[in-house]
Amino acid sequence: MKRLLATLLLGTTLAAWADHGPTEPPLSAEDKARLEKTLAEALRNKDITQRQYEQSIAWVNATPCAGVSRGLTAEQQARLEVAIAKQQRLKKVSVFASFKSDGWYIVFSDASVGDSPYFFYSENPIRGAKPLAAWSGAATIFETSEVAEWVKQNASGIPERLANCFAWHVTLGPE
Repeated sequence: MKRLLATLLLGTTLAAWADHGPTEPPLSAEDKARLEKTLAEALRNKDITQRQYEQSIAWVNATPCAGVSRGLTAEQQARLEVAIAKQQRLKKVSVFASFKSDGWYIVFSDASVGDSPYFFYSENPIRGAKPLAAWSGAATIFETSEVAEWVKQNASGIPERLANCFAWHVTLGPE
């Protein structure tokens, strides 16, 4: 009986872990040191405020993407590409990345004439959900908190973890 329970617990743990898939990698020690040095110089040169410095240092040392799935199989990617092309009335769309947490999705694609957009969904876009918001463009490390707030305001109800992961990704992530 104990073996059966242990096997079930192990299986449940592995299944939960597998559902999250690969996650956003945290910053390396070298990247953190480089960013902290850059932030200190920007503060010293008065390019940023003390508040921006403190917020940026907090983001550099944060791991907001823990628990956010970044995994995307070839089949899921293909299905997302078809769904988003249909939603956006385009012949073909490429999906580059996705984020998933608590039933919410963020999908990065080329479904735009300009900058590639990130679409925010409160439900699975493969099942026909429409995006609640779209974001494209660039942001700096000094704007991470503002990006997170923009996401929360424009994708109302999004889990905070997912909003923060997205903000961290577009301002500090490796891509």
